[in-house]
Amino acid sequence: MRIGLVTDSTAQLSADEREALSEATGGLFAVVPLTVLIGGVAFADGEVDAGHLCAKMTDGVEVTTSMATPAQFSDAYARLHEDGAEAIIVVTMSAELSGTRDSAVKAAEAEDILVDVVDSRTTSAGLAGALSVAVAGIRQGLDVESIAGTIADWCAAETRSVFAPGSLEHLRRGGRIGAASSLLGRALQIVPVLGLSAGVVVPLARVRTRTKALEKIVALAAQAAAEVADPEDTVHVEVQNAEGEMDTADAELLSSRLRELGFDSSFRTLSTIITAHVGPGTVGVTVQTTP
Repeated sequence: MRIGLVTDSTAQLSADEREALSEATGGLFAVVPLTVLIGGVAFADGEVDAGHLCAKMTDGVEVTTSMATPAQFSDAYARLHEDGAEAIIVVTMSAELSGTRDSAVKAAEAEDILVDVVDSRTTSAGLAGALSVAVAGIRQGLDVESIAGTIADWCAAETRSVFAPGSLEHLRRGGRIGAASSLLGRALQIVPVLGLSAGVVVPLARVRTRTKALEKIVALAAQAAAEVADPEDTVHVEVQNAEGEMDTADAELLSSRLRELGFDSSFRTLSTIITAHVGPGTVGVTVQTTP
């Protein structure tokens, strides 16, 4: 059976990653973009430079986002079906963070072929990793249900994300703050370290300085690596920031400290959709095993 693969743009895939996923699925791969609105002007996720978006947010320009629509997913499904897909697996960002997963499900209900939608309970590097799990299942010739179940299990057990926003203000405005809302009353006295748990933003630590927050991220990343990995597993660590520059001081410090601990880390810019909610100055790490 030829299986197509669809995801949303918050995975922030590079051109090389998109090409590799397309090749792995025999061309049956599609990315459905969310929308970021800057000062009321709409852009598809990825059309605007990360640094430009952060500068606009710092200047006080209103930035909002819009989820991917059922029509967008329907178009993607139709295109893959026409290209030969006999079934489709869809892997989306956490349903706790966006209605995008619900749009994918609604579109799937109208299809004549099997479309299985998986809520990754994560986003960004975590979502990108989940796509690798999907590809591994497709290559093994597994059925759609088995692949979808493996993706969900892997996301829950084999990926961890921890980050420090520049402030809690943007998360508060967007309503994505989750259990971390408990920190709001103390936001002026602390630097929050947050994570994703079952797709929800949760508080992991609160410290007094940005430097201590970065060191806490490193410590939590090392702890996460020990939790997700068996001795024979390969652990992948990815540093991410909002500005899209690996040479920013915070991203470089994280990368350097992780190397000292023996981790080979890569870098990924956060999607403009994610940055619109976490704000400029956000930096973090995702730890996951390689499928």
